[in-house]
Amino acid sequence: MQSTHLREHNLSAVLRALQAAPSPTSRAGLATLTSLTKPTVSKLVEELVGAGLVEEGAPVSAGAGRPMVPLRPAARTLLAIGLEIAADHISCLGIDLTGAELARRTTYHRVAEGTAEDALALAAQLVHEVRAELPDLPVVGVTAAIPGRLSPEDGRTLSAPGLDWADVPVVARLQELLEPAQWPVSAQNDNRLSVLTEIDRRPGESFLYLRGSTGVGGAVVLDGGVLEGAHGWAGELGHTVVAPDGRRCRCGRRGCLEAYISYLSLVRQAGLSDDVRIEDLVDELARSSSRAEVIGVIGRSLGLAIANALNVLDLSTVVLSGYLAPIAEEITPVVQETVDRHALAAEAGPIAIERADGLADPALHGAARAALQPVFDQPVAWIEQARRA
Repeated sequence: MQSTHLREHNLSAVLRALQAAPSPTSRAGLATLTSLTKPTVSKLVEELVGAGLVEEGAPVSAGAGRPMVPLRPAARTLLAIGLEIAADHISCLGIDLTGAELARRTTYHRVAEGTAEDALALAAQLVHEVRAELPDLPVVGVTAAIPGRLSPEDGRTLSAPGLDWADVPVVARLQELLEPAQWPVSAQNDNRLSVLTEIDRRPGESFLYLRGSTGVGGAVVLDGGVLEGAHGWAGELGHTVVAPDGRRCRCGRRGCLEAYISYLSLVRQAGLSDDVRIEDLVDELARSSSRAEVIGVIGRSLGLAIANALNVLDLSTVVLSGYLAPIAEEITPVVQETVDRHALAAEAGPIAIERADGLADPALHGAARAALQPVFDQPVAWIEQARRA
């Protein structure tokens, strides 16, 4: 039993090292990255290559000695499917072990104006369409990104105000709609999935992640891992109180950050149409008041929420995503001034406020990445499946 666990651990370590490596790596390079012996790495690589999880490139000569054989995760051998159910659209993305996009579908649908059943049926239809485009690849699983609080036990959406959902059995219903396929199905908060793409850019780092979208959410990343919390809700920064007894939030409470800087709250306060694209939000708001005033309102509320979080978490880096990313440079002085007044962390040195990578749909990519994760966690099962096939 111990040797089985050790084999699983070592295979996972090799596969993860290849995934994280910025370029193809040799067996000797993997031995250095994983602290495993070269003979052990060679044996593990042969298993992974034989199962179609790793592919070898053409040998490359590097001076004297044997040529180096570059290794990389295998392309187009597995299919992981991510779903994003947002307020105004539903998207589906299929990726392979390399993270490359293989197929994508999107339908524009105002979810809150229909039923949860309508939205889930559309989501299942998109999954089937992506699958139909790649019928020969084994499916690892399906993960849905939901803008709300979910039960960690069964993936039930407890509350998603932007969708007007409460107590919706997302995972169970998707499994029924995707039958007869027996693919693993899961669901997670959209912001917790969005941050995965940022973790890839910042391996091993600790930071506070804030995403401005239809709502406002975030995540806490410690040493490269997402902080879960007792109920899986850690990082719900959109419901940090920035004004006691302030504006009513869609969650039913008052004074939440989301009630002040989310897309929906800002367009409604300004009397704008819901047709305004989120990427154009700040420009549209600035038409009826000065841009400096818009940046000031968003920055001060955001700064209070960040200061409160930093006082608890003792972090020194904040990453802004969603519509906040393009205005990160403009908003930083206002946020920094507010943080300096209220955060103890400012006494230890400057707080770095940075923008995310600018990926247009991080929640969708994060969902597909999460669906792929079982291959890296339990590669033995995939090796056995390849042998049976």
